[in-house]
Amino acid sequence: MILFEFEGKKLLADAGIKVPASQLFNQSSELRALQYPVVLKAQVLSGKRADAGGIVVCDEISNFKFQISNLLGKIINKEKVEKVLVEEKVEIEKEYYLSLSYDTDSRSPILTFSEAGGTGIEEKEVQVYPVDPLSLKCAVAHPNDITEIVNKLVKLFFEQDMLLLEINPLVKTKDGWIALDAKIKLDDTAIGRHEAWKDYPPRSVAGYTPTKNEIEAKKIDENDYRGVAGSTYFDFDGDIAILASGGGASITAMDALLNAGGKPANFTEYSGNPPREKVEKLTKIVLDKPNLNGLWIVGALANFTDIYETLSGIIDALKKIEPNPKYPIVIRRAGPRDDEAFEMLKKVKEFDLHLYGEDTSIPASAEIIVKLAKEYAEKLGGNG
Repeated sequence: MILFEFEGKKLLADAGIKVPASQLFNQSSELRALQYPVVLKAQVLSGKRADAGGIVVCDEISNFKFQISNLLGKIINKEKVEKVLVEEKVEIEKEYYLSLSYDTDSRSPILTFSEAGGTGIEEKEVQVYPVDPLSLKCAVAHPNDITEIVNKLVKLFFEQDMLLLEINPLVKTKDGWIALDAKIKLDDTAIGRHEAWKDYPPRSVAGYTPTKNEIEAKKIDENDYRGVAGSTYFDFDGDIAILASGGGASITAMDALLNAGGKPANFTEYSGNPPREKVEKLTKIVLDKPNLNGLWIVGALANFTDIYETLSGIIDALKKIEPNPKYPIVIRRAGPRDDEAFEMLKKVKEFDLHLYGEDTSIPASAEIIVKLAKEYAEKLGGNG
Protein backbone atom coordinates (compact mmCIF):
# COMPACT_ATOMS: atom_id res chain seq x y z
CA MET A 1 0.00 0.00 0.00
CA ILE A 2 1.39 3.37 -1.06
CA LEU A 3 0.83 6.26 1.34
CA PHE A 4 0.05 9.83 0.43
CA GLU A 5 2.72 12.34 1.39
CA PHE A 6 0.74 13.72 4.33
CA GLU A 7 0.24 10.20 5.74
CA GLY A 8 3.93 9.42 5.37
CA LYS A 9 4.96 12.65 7.03
CA LYS A 10 2.79 11.90 10.03
CA LEU A 11 4.71 8.64 10.50
CA LEU A 12 7.98 10.57 10.24
CA ALA A 13 6.86 13.21 12.73
CA ASP A 14 5.68 10.54 15.19
CA ALA A 15 9.15 8.99 14.94
CA GLY A 16 10.82 12.26 15.89
CA ILE A 17 11.83 13.36 12.39
CA LYS A 18 11.16 17.01 11.68
CA VAL A 19 8.77 17.97 8.86
CA PRO A 20 7.52 21.44 7.81
CA ALA A 21 4.54 23.05 9.57
CA SER A 22 1.54 22.25 7.41
CA GLN A 23 -2.21 22.06 6.92
CA LEU A 24 -4.14 19.52 4.84
CA PHE A 25 -6.73 21.10 2.54
CA ASN A 26 -9.81 19.76 0.78
CA GLN A 27 -12.85 21.47 -0.71
CA SER A 28 -14.37 22.24 2.70
CA SER A 29 -11.23 23.33 4.60
CA GLU A 30 -10.81 26.72 6.22
CA LEU A 31 -7.37 28.36 6.18
CA ARG A 32 -5.52 28.42 9.48
CA ALA A 33 -2.73 30.83 10.29
CA LEU A 34 0.33 29.96 8.20
CA GLN A 35 3.58 31.82 7.68
CA TYR A 36 3.94 32.92 4.04
CA PRO A 37 5.42 31.97 1.65
CA VAL A 38 3.82 28.52 1.54
CA VAL A 39 4.14 25.54 -0.79
CA LEU A 40 0.99 23.89 -2.16
CA LYS A 41 1.52 20.19 -2.84
CA ALA A 42 -1.10 18.07 -4.62
CA GLN A 43 -1.61 14.77 -2.81
CA VAL A 44 -1.34 12.02 -5.42
CA LEU A 45 0.26 8.59 -5.27
CA SER A 46 2.18 8.88 -8.52
CA GLY A 47 5.58 10.53 -8.95
CA LYS A 48 6.70 13.48 -11.09
CA ARG A 49 3.87 15.68 -9.79
CA ALA A 50 6.05 18.81 -9.95
CA ASP A 51 6.45 18.31 -13.70
CA ALA A 52 2.64 18.11 -13.96
CA GLY A 53 2.08 21.38 -12.06
CA GLY A 54 1.27 19.71 -8.78
CA ILE A 55 3.62 21.82 -6.62
CA VAL A 56 3.11 25.58 -6.40
CA VAL A 57 4.72 28.30 -4.26
CA CYS A 58 2.46 31.09 -2.96
CA ASP A 59 3.75 34.35 -1.48
CA GLU A 60 0.46 35.86 -0.29
CA ILE A 61 -3.13 34.90 0.57
CA SER A 62 -4.69 36.31 -2.60
CA ASN A 63 -2.51 34.06 -4.74
CA PHE A 64 -3.17 31.17 -2.36
CA LYS A 65 -6.94 31.22 -2.90
CA PHE A 66 -6.51 31.10 -6.67
CA GLN A 67 -3.89 28.36 -6.64
CA ILE A 68 -5.67 26.12 -4.12
CA SER A 69 -8.87 26.22 -6.17
CA ASN A 70 -6.85 25.46 -9.28
CA LEU A 71 -5.20 22.40 -7.71
CA LEU A 72 -8.27 20.83 -6.07
CA GLY A 73 -9.97 18.70 -8.70
CA LYS A 74 -7.02 18.87 -11.07
CA ILE A 75 -6.04 15.64 -12.83
CA ILE A 76 -2.37 14.78 -12.31
CA ASN A 77 -0.98 11.60 -13.83
CA LYS A 78 -4.54 10.20 -14.15
CA GLU A 79 -5.32 10.96 -10.49
CA LYS A 80 -7.88 13.48 -9.30
CA VAL A 81 -6.47 15.79 -6.63
CA GLU A 82 -8.81 15.68 -3.64
CA LYS A 83 -6.37 16.96 -1.01
CA VAL A 84 -3.58 19.53 -1.02
CA LEU A 85 -0.85 19.73 1.60
CA VAL A 86 -0.05 23.37 2.41
CA GLU A 87 3.42 23.73 3.97
CA GLU A 88 5.41 26.66 5.22
CA LYS A 89 8.36 27.21 2.88
CA VAL A 90 11.71 26.11 4.31
CA GLU A 91 15.00 27.95 3.80
CA ILE A 92 17.28 25.25 2.41
CA GLU A 93 21.04 25.13 2.86
CA LYS A 94 21.59 21.77 1.11
CA GLU A 95 19.42 19.04 -0.45
CA TYR A 96 20.04 15.31 -0.06
CA TYR A 97 18.33 12.13 -1.23
CA LEU A 98 17.74 9.19 1.09
CA SER A 99 15.77 5.98 0.73
CA LEU A 100 15.42 2.64 2.49
CA SER A 101 14.31 -0.37 0.49
CA TYR A 102 15.06 -4.05 -0.15
CA ASP A 103 17.68 -5.18 -2.63
CA THR A 104 16.47 -8.16 -4.67
CA ASP A 105 20.02 -9.40 -5.39
CA SER A 106 21.29 -9.46 -1.82
CA ARG A 107 17.80 -10.06 -0.37
CA SER A 108 18.55 -7.57 2.36
CA PRO A 109 17.61 -4.00 3.31
CA ILE A 110 19.74 -1.19 1.91
CA LEU A 111 20.02 2.58 2.29
CA THR A 112 20.54 4.66 -0.84
CA PHE A 113 22.00 8.12 -0.31
CA SER A 114 22.96 11.05 -2.50
CA GLU A 115 24.39 14.47 -1.73
CA ALA A 116 22.40 15.86 -4.66
CA GLY A 117 18.70 15.49 -3.82
CA GLY A 118 15.70 16.95 -5.61
CA THR A 119 14.37 16.37 -9.12
CA GLY A 120 16.22 14.17 -11.57
CA ILE A 121 17.63 11.85 -8.91
CA GLU A 122 17.71 9.03 -11.48
CA GLU A 123 20.65 10.71 -13.23
CA LYS A 124 22.58 11.63 -10.08
CA GLU A 125 25.34 9.74 -8.31
CA VAL A 126 24.21 7.70 -5.32
CA GLN A 127 25.89 5.60 -2.64
CA VAL A 128 24.39 2.36 -1.35
CA TYR A 129 24.93 1.15 2.23
CA PRO A 130 23.89 -2.16 3.86
CA VAL A 131 21.41 -1.99 6.74
CA ASP A 132 21.75 -4.25 9.78
CA PRO A 133 18.22 -5.41 10.68
CA LEU A 134 19.43 -6.70 14.05
CA SER A 135 21.02 -3.52 15.34
CA LEU A 136 18.63 -1.27 13.35
CA LYS A 137 21.60 0.86 12.35
CA CYS A 138 23.29 2.00 9.17
CA ALA A 139 26.57 3.87 8.85
CA VAL A 140 26.54 6.64 6.23
CA ALA A 141 29.94 8.13 5.44
CA HIS A 142 28.87 11.76 4.98
CA PRO A 143 27.65 14.11 6.38
CA ASN A 144 28.67 13.10 9.90
CA ASP A 145 25.67 14.62 11.70
CA ILE A 146 23.16 12.59 9.69
CA THR A 147 23.67 9.43 11.76
CA GLU A 148 20.90 10.19 14.28
CA ILE A 149 18.19 10.77 11.67
CA VAL A 150 19.32 7.75 9.62
CA ASN A 151 19.00 5.46 12.63
CA LYS A 152 15.54 6.86 13.40
CA LEU A 153 14.49 6.17 9.81
CA VAL A 154 15.89 2.63 9.89
CA LYS A 155 13.99 1.90 13.12
CA LEU A 156 10.79 3.31 11.61
CA PHE A 157 11.30 1.31 8.40
CA PHE A 158 11.28 -2.00 10.26
CA GLU A 159 8.71 -1.12 12.92
CA GLN A 160 6.18 -0.09 10.28
CA ASP A 161 6.88 -3.02 7.91
CA MET A 162 7.81 -0.74 5.03
CA LEU A 163 8.93 -1.85 1.60
CA LEU A 164 10.06 1.65 0.68
CA LEU A 165 10.83 4.82 2.64
CA GLU A 166 12.05 7.59 0.35
CA ILE A 167 12.73 11.20 1.31
CA ASN A 168 13.55 13.48 -1.61
CA PRO A 169 14.71 15.91 -0.61
CA LEU A 170 15.98 15.53 2.92
CA VAL A 171 17.27 19.05 3.56
CA LYS A 172 19.79 20.67 5.86
CA THR A 173 18.62 24.00 7.34
CA LYS A 174 19.90 26.31 10.02
CA ASP A 175 17.50 24.51 12.37
CA GLY A 176 18.71 21.02 11.46
CA TRP A 177 17.41 18.23 9.24
CA ILE A 178 13.89 18.44 7.73
CA ALA A 179 12.09 15.91 5.53
CA LEU A 180 10.46 17.90 2.72
CA ASP A 181 8.82 14.85 1.13
CA ALA A 182 7.87 11.31 2.06
CA LYS A 183 7.16 8.42 -0.27
CA ILE A 184 6.28 5.31 1.70
CA LYS A 185 5.09 1.88 0.63
CA LEU A 186 3.85 -0.53 3.30
CA ASP A 187 3.88 -4.32 3.11
CA ASP A 188 0.18 -5.25 2.78
CA THR A 189 0.79 -8.72 4.20
CA ALA A 190 1.71 -7.16 7.57
CA ILE A 191 -1.70 -5.57 8.15
CA GLY A 192 -2.44 -8.00 10.99
CA ARG A 193 0.33 -6.35 13.02
CA HIS A 194 -0.90 -2.78 12.48
CA GLU A 195 -4.39 -1.88 13.65
CA ALA A 196 -3.88 1.74 12.52
CA TRP A 197 -3.48 0.68 8.88
CA LYS A 198 -7.19 -0.08 8.71
CA ASP A 199 -7.87 3.65 9.04
CA TYR A 200 -6.14 4.38 5.72
CA PRO A 201 -8.65 4.99 2.90
CA PRO A 202 -8.64 2.23 0.25
CA ARG A 203 -6.12 2.71 -2.53
CA SER A 204 -4.45 0.37 -4.94
CA VAL A 205 -1.84 1.80 -7.25
CA ALA A 206 -1.07 5.30 -8.40
CA GLY A 207 -3.64 6.57 -10.85
CA TYR A 208 -6.30 3.97 -10.00
CA THR A 209 -9.23 4.04 -7.59
CA PRO A 210 -10.40 0.58 -6.43
CA THR A 211 -13.97 -0.48 -7.22
CA LYS A 212 -16.46 -1.46 -4.50
CA ASN A 213 -16.00 -5.14 -5.33
CA GLU A 214 -12.20 -4.86 -5.18
CA ILE A 215 -12.40 -3.28 -1.73
CA GLU A 216 -14.88 -5.86 -0.45
CA ALA A 217 -12.92 -8.82 -1.84
CA LYS A 218 -9.76 -7.81 0.02
CA LYS A 219 -11.70 -7.74 3.30
CA ILE A 220 -12.36 -11.49 3.12
CA ASP A 221 -8.84 -12.39 4.21
CA GLU A 222 -8.61 -9.77 6.96
CA ASN A 223 -8.02 -11.49 10.31
CA ASP A 224 -8.67 -14.89 8.70
CA TYR A 225 -5.48 -16.61 7.59
CA ARG A 226 -7.07 -19.91 6.55
CA GLY A 227 -6.02 -19.89 2.92
CA VAL A 228 -6.46 -17.00 0.50
CA ALA A 229 -9.70 -15.80 -1.07
CA GLY A 230 -10.00 -12.30 -2.52
CA SER A 231 -6.69 -10.70 -1.61
CA THR A 232 -6.06 -10.50 -5.34
CA TYR A 233 -9.15 -9.20 -7.14
CA PHE A 234 -9.59 -6.85 -10.11
CA ASP A 235 -12.73 -5.87 -11.99
CA PHE A 236 -12.83 -5.87 -15.80
CA ASP A 237 -15.61 -5.06 -18.26
CA GLY A 238 -16.07 -8.53 -19.78
CA ASP A 239 -18.98 -10.98 -19.52
CA ILE A 240 -17.30 -14.15 -18.17
CA ALA A 241 -16.87 -14.27 -14.40
CA ILE A 242 -13.79 -16.13 -13.15
CA LEU A 243 -12.99 -18.04 -9.98
CA ALA A 244 -9.44 -19.30 -10.45
CA SER A 245 -7.31 -21.28 -8.03
CA GLY A 246 -3.54 -20.97 -7.68
CA GLY A 247 -1.28 -18.07 -8.65
CA GLY A 248 0.44 -19.55 -11.70
CA ALA A 249 -2.65 -21.38 -12.91
CA SER A 250 -4.70 -18.19 -12.53
CA ILE A 251 -2.43 -16.29 -14.94
CA THR A 252 -2.37 -19.23 -17.35
CA ALA A 253 -6.16 -19.33 -17.25
CA MET A 254 -6.49 -15.63 -18.05
CA ASP A 255 -4.16 -16.00 -21.03
CA ALA A 256 -6.13 -19.04 -22.23
CA LEU A 257 -9.44 -17.20 -21.95
CA LEU A 258 -8.16 -14.20 -23.89
CA ASN A 259 -6.61 -16.45 -26.54
CA ALA A 260 -9.99 -18.18 -26.94
CA GLY A 261 -11.66 -14.83 -27.56
CA GLY A 262 -13.28 -14.53 -24.15
CA LYS A 263 -13.69 -11.33 -22.18
CA PRO A 264 -13.06 -11.66 -18.42
CA ALA A 265 -15.34 -9.82 -16.02
CA ASN A 266 -12.74 -10.04 -13.26
CA PHE A 267 -9.49 -11.59 -12.12
CA THR A 268 -9.26 -13.27 -8.76
CA GLU A 269 -7.94 -16.39 -7.15
CA TYR A 270 -8.50 -18.58 -4.12
CA SER A 271 -5.68 -20.82 -2.93
CA GLY A 272 -3.99 -22.33 0.09
CA ASN A 273 -7.08 -24.34 1.03
CA PRO A 274 -9.52 -21.60 2.17
CA PRO A 275 -12.62 -22.76 4.06
CA ARG A 276 -16.03 -23.06 2.47
CA GLU A 277 -17.36 -19.79 3.88
CA LYS A 278 -14.51 -17.69 2.51
CA VAL A 279 -14.99 -19.09 -1.00
CA GLU A 280 -18.71 -18.41 -0.69
CA LYS A 281 -18.04 -14.75 0.13
CA LEU A 282 -15.68 -14.40 -2.83
CA THR A 283 -18.17 -16.05 -5.18
CA LYS A 284 -20.91 -13.60 -4.21
CA ILE A 285 -18.60 -10.69 -5.02
CA VAL A 286 -17.47 -12.21 -8.33
CA LEU A 287 -21.08 -12.69 -9.44
CA ASP A 288 -22.25 -9.28 -8.25
CA LYS A 289 -21.96 -7.84 -11.75
CA PRO A 290 -24.55 -7.14 -14.44
CA ASN A 291 -24.66 -8.79 -17.88
CA LEU A 292 -22.70 -11.92 -17.08
CA ASN A 293 -22.94 -14.66 -19.70
CA GLY A 294 -20.90 -17.33 -17.96
CA LEU A 295 -18.89 -18.42 -14.94
CA TRP A 296 -15.56 -20.23 -15.26
CA ILE A 297 -14.24 -22.08 -12.20
CA VAL A 298 -10.73 -23.17 -13.08
CA GLY A 299 -7.51 -24.43 -11.55
CA ALA A 300 -4.62 -26.82 -12.11
CA LEU A 301 -4.21 -30.11 -10.24
CA ALA A 302 -4.30 -29.03 -6.59
CA ASN A 303 -1.91 -30.51 -4.03
CA PHE A 304 -3.76 -29.72 -0.81
CA THR A 305 -6.74 -27.49 -1.65
CA ASP A 306 -9.89 -29.38 -0.65
CA ILE A 307 -11.88 -29.48 -3.92
CA TYR A 308 -15.07 -30.60 -2.20
CA GLU A 309 -14.88 -27.87 0.43
CA THR A 310 -14.14 -25.02 -2.00
CA LEU A 311 -16.67 -26.07 -4.66
CA SER A 312 -19.28 -26.45 -1.91
CA GLY A 313 -18.66 -22.82 -0.99
CA ILE A 314 -19.27 -21.78 -4.59
CA ILE A 315 -22.53 -23.74 -4.75
CA ASP A 316 -23.62 -22.21 -1.42
CA ALA A 317 -23.20 -18.75 -2.95
CA LEU A 318 -24.99 -19.66 -6.18
CA LYS A 319 -28.01 -20.92 -4.28
CA LYS A 320 -28.29 -17.64 -2.37
CA ILE A 321 -28.32 -15.45 -5.48
CA GLU A 322 -31.80 -14.29 -6.47
CA PRO A 323 -32.79 -15.18 -9.11
CA ASN A 324 -30.55 -18.20 -9.58
CA PRO A 325 -28.05 -17.69 -12.41
CA LYS A 326 -29.07 -19.33 -15.70
CA TYR A 327 -25.82 -18.76 -17.59
CA PRO A 328 -23.44 -21.70 -18.19
CA ILE A 329 -20.97 -22.62 -15.45
CA VAL A 330 -17.85 -24.47 -16.53
CA ILE A 331 -15.86 -26.16 -13.76
CA ARG A 332 -12.34 -27.46 -14.45
CA ARG A 333 -10.89 -28.74 -11.16
CA ALA A 334 -8.85 -31.64 -9.84
CA GLY A 335 -7.20 -32.51 -6.56
CA PRO A 336 -8.03 -33.80 -3.06
CA ARG A 337 -11.65 -35.01 -2.74
CA ASP A 338 -12.41 -34.16 -6.39
CA ASP A 339 -14.40 -37.41 -6.91
CA GLU A 340 -16.58 -36.57 -3.91
CA ALA A 341 -16.97 -33.00 -5.17
CA PHE A 342 -18.07 -34.05 -8.65
CA GLU A 343 -20.58 -36.53 -7.25
CA MET A 344 -22.04 -33.67 -5.19
CA LEU A 345 -22.17 -31.38 -8.23
CA LYS A 346 -23.96 -33.98 -10.36
CA LYS A 347 -26.86 -33.81 -7.89
CA VAL A 348 -27.16 -30.02 -8.25
CA LYS A 349 -29.92 -29.39 -10.78
CA GLU A 350 -30.58 -25.64 -10.33
CA PHE A 351 -27.67 -24.55 -12.52
CA ASP A 352 -26.23 -25.23 -15.96
CA LEU A 353 -23.07 -27.00 -14.76
CA HIS A 354 -20.39 -28.42 -17.09
CA LEU A 355 -17.86 -30.54 -15.21
CA TYR A 356 -14.28 -31.28 -16.30
CA GLY A 357 -11.32 -32.87 -14.54
CA GLU A 358 -7.58 -32.95 -15.21
CA ASP A 359 -8.08 -34.82 -18.51
CA THR A 360 -9.40 -31.54 -19.96
CA SER A 361 -6.71 -28.87 -20.28
CA ILE A 362 -7.17 -25.32 -19.02
CA PRO A 363 -7.07 -23.92 -22.62
CA ALA A 364 -9.68 -26.49 -23.70
CA SER A 365 -12.01 -25.53 -20.87
CA ALA A 366 -11.47 -21.87 -21.79
CA GLU A 367 -12.71 -22.57 -25.31
CA ILE A 368 -15.73 -24.37 -23.85
CA ILE A 369 -16.80 -21.49 -21.59
CA VAL A 370 -16.27 -18.93 -24.37
CA LYS A 371 -18.45 -20.99 -26.75
CA LEU A 372 -21.20 -21.57 -24.17
CA ALA A 373 -21.20 -17.91 -23.04
CA LYS A 374 -21.53 -16.75 -26.63
CA GLU A 375 -24.46 -19.12 -27.23
CA TYR A 376 -26.13 -17.93 -24.02
CA ALA A 377 -25.73 -14.28 -25.01
CA GLU A 378 -27.15 -14.95 -28.47
CA LYS A 379 -30.13 -16.76 -26.95
CA LEU A 380 -30.85 -13.70 -24.81
CA GLY A 381 -30.54 -11.40 -27.78
CA GLY A 382 -26.91 -10.38 -27.22
CA ASN A 383 -27.03 -8.70 -23.80
CA GLY A 384 -23.24 -8.93 -23.58
